[in-house]
Amino acid sequence: MPMSSRYLLPPAEPKSVGTAYLLWALGIFGICGVHRFYLGKTGTGFLWFFTFGLLGIGQLIDLFLIPGMVEDYNFKLAVLQGIRPSGAPVKSVSAPPQPLKGQALMREILRLAQQRQGILTLSEIAIELPADFDEIEKALRELSRRGIASPENNLTTGAVEYHFPHLLRSPGDRRSL
Repeated sequence: MPMSSRYLLPPAEPKSVGTAYLLWALGIFGICGVHRFYLGKTGTGFLWFFTFGLLGIGQLIDLFLIPGMVEDYNFKLAVLQGIRPSGAPVKSVSAPPQPLKGQALMREILRLAQQRQGILTLSEIAIELPADFDEIEKALRELSRRGIASPENNLTTGAVEYHFPHLLRSPGDRRSL
């Protein structure tokens, strides 16, 4: 049986209305509230147990509330187990990607430059990669310092482009000439 990773307990099973009614019937013999323990309502289970089901009134009212209590228990259980009440698993929501920094950011910039024939602008990088502008500029300065990239002004647009000479497809690809 698979264990719950949260508390290392066996996973809980859905509860049944029939079993809850059988446990409710123990109230006829003076053992009240057992159905509430079964449905995870331990606080009111103790209250029913020590007050004989609130002098029988609460026990009688529970006769009509049991189907709803079972449904509530099973719904909460399904949510905790990551299953929709319809039985379909809930799709987990993935966390947003962590901002890239340092070496990882430089590698992704190089991959992007390779896709773009060796020429990138700061804006193109910022749109494509999950990184802060300051981190992108820092990575581009480091790539320039290492001789991997060189900043150049595009004579037509005036934009600063970073050229990655080893990734240029052919000499005619240089947009700033």
